[in-house]
Order: sequence, then C-alpha cells, then structure tokens
Amino acid sequence: MTLLAFALFAGAALWTALRHRSQHRGDYALTWGLALVAAASALRISQVESFLLEHAPPGAHELAKHALLVAGCLCIAAWVQGTQGPRPRPTYLASGIVGVVGVLVLVFALNGPWERQDFDLQTGGKPWMALYWAAYYGAFLWATATFGVSTVRNRQDRPRSDRWGMDLAAAGAFVGVLWALLSAVNIVLQEPGAIEQYRLLGIRTRYLIAASSILLTLGIMGHLLSAARTRRRRRADLSALHAHLVDAVAESRLSSVRPEVAEYHRTIEIMDALATLARYSAPQDAAQVRSLVGDAPEPVLRALQIDLAATRRGMDERPEVPADWSAWAEDDHALRHLGREFREQTSEKRAVVLAGVLGTEQEPR
Repeated sequence: MTLLAFALFAGAALWTALRHRSQHRGDYALTWGLALVAAASALRISQVESFLLEHAPPGAHELAKHALLVAGCLCIAAWVQGTQGPRPRPTYLASGIVGVVGVLVLVFALNGPWERQDFDLQTGGKPWMALYWAAYYGAFLWATATFGVSTVRNRQDRPRSDRWGMDLAAAGAFVGVLWALLSAVNIVLQEPGAIEQYRLLGIRTRYLIAASSILLTLGIMGHLLSAARTRRRRRADLSALHAHLVDAVAESRLSSVRPEVAEYHRTIEIMDALATLARYSAPQDAAQVRSLVGDAPEPVLRALQIDLAATRRGMDERPEVPADWSAWAEDDHALRHLGREFREQTSEKRAVVLAGVLGTEQEPR
C-alpha cells in the first residue's frame, strides 16, 4: 500500500503541475503539497527506509519523513482555503512551514543522540519531545481536519454525480485524523524502554496512514477531473449562448483580449447583450410563448423570449414596460441551460413563435 500511495501522490503532483502551466495557477500550493507528501511516502517504502536507516545519520530518516509530511499537509490546506476565499500569501505559507519544521529540527537537535529506529520508541526520558509531537501531530490534525470539514461542507453545492471525488477525499482526511489521534495516544501510552510500539486496540497505524494517503489522492484527483469536466461543459454551453447573443447584439462584442481573460470578457459580453435585449421583451411574452409551444422547459421558453426580443430590436419596436429578466439573467446555472437550449433549438419552433406573437417569420438579427 505504501508503494501505491507514493505512485498516486507522485502522479497527482505531476498532473497538477502540468495543469497550472497554463491557466490554473491557483494549483501551485496543491502541486507542492502533493509532491512533498509523495516524498514523505517514498521514505516509507521498505527498500528506501532500509537504505536510509543504514546509511543516513541516526534519526534523520524519521525527521525527514515527518517534516515532509507536515509541509505537504500545510500546502494542501492552503490550497483548500484558496478555493473558498482569499488565497494565503506564499510568504505566509512559507513562514508557517518553516516555523513548524523549524520546531521539529530544533527539538531533534537538542534531544540527541538518536538510534536507528522510530522516534516513538525513543521518547521516554526526553520531555522536549512533547513539543515535537505537538507540532507534528497538531499541524497534521489542523490541516487534515480543515480539509475534511471543508470538503463535506462544499460537496452539497455540486451535482450528485460530481461528489464522488470529494467523498473519497473527505474519507481519506478523516482516516488521517484517526491515524494521528491513535498515534498520539500510542506515544503517550508507550512504556519507556519498550522494544515494540504500543498499539491501541491492536491497530497498526502504518496501514491507516497508507489507506488515508490512497483515499486522499484518489479523491483529490477525482475532484479535479470532475471539476475539469464541469468547466468544459460550462464553456461549451456559454459559448453557444455567447455566439447567439453577440450575433443579435453586435455592439456587445468587445475587442480581442489575451486568452487568460477571454472567458471573463465573454461573460461581460453575455451580460451586456442580455441587458440590451431585455429592454425589447414584453412582460406578456412568457405567457404567449408558453401558449404556443405548450409545456416546455424554462430554458426553451427563455430562449424563445430572447429571439422575440432580438426580432423586436431589429424592427425597432420597444415595449413601453420591459420584462424583468434579472431573476435568471444573473444565474450561472440558468445561463448554462439556456446556452444548451440554443445548441438544440430548432428553427421551426422559433418561426412558429415569431409568427404567433409578432405576426412575422423574420429571423432574429
């Protein structure tokens, strides 16, 4: 399981690194976090562990493993915060990592000499190791619990089909919390001079951290893949809506811009075009369209209302009292469904509505 966890973390780090080379620059903290945790997982592989225990200075293997894991978890926690609000400044994140790792290194240096075995078995008689474990497990618990709680809270905002990645990640986070709590209790209950690690309820914590690593990696990757799929669908839907609207309201088109801000400009063009067309929509259009097309979904009715407004604009016939589109014109979900309808709308249905309401079969301009 340890080898699998390393492969997953390393693959996830490489994939996110390739993603943020273009527009996903907010993933830098995630990439660094996954890479650092992958390095910590590599130190748990039996062959690597045996080599370092034999050739590295006593205790260096354990210190490196703990420092890498804590640094990676703090980076991932910073990424999570950035997805929900202001992204932590890199200097603040770096300062936090240096502070926690610095505590680990300082306590390690002051409590030598060390033997070539786990720190759990060498804590007895070294009271300053309490600070070491508090910094290590405290930072890990804070970062992992924050990640898990945040994932559970935000899963409700996504369609059911897109939640599986977040569910796996949350499960991995809470397994990690369980690992940290059990490990901390084991250290407290460890008998001084014991040659075997204490195991509360007989649970091997090594398997817990491996399971947590696998669930977290699969969950994060699944979430990113689902989010990428949602972005592609949204882009396609809004592109269809955008093409229809700027064709009807040519003056809403802005000058060409750099690719990284093109999507932002497209949103502005959509909102400008809708604001213009809304002034040519009559309040009774919705009822008239429904009477002509029957029990149709709301996106169909709205698409036909837009075509009516565009035709009126071409005829320069503005109603005295315009309709109010604000309830759905600022709703991203409604606009996506509207764009999807423009991709599938038939010209026959449009012609029927125009003839029935305006007495013309003129196509909207």
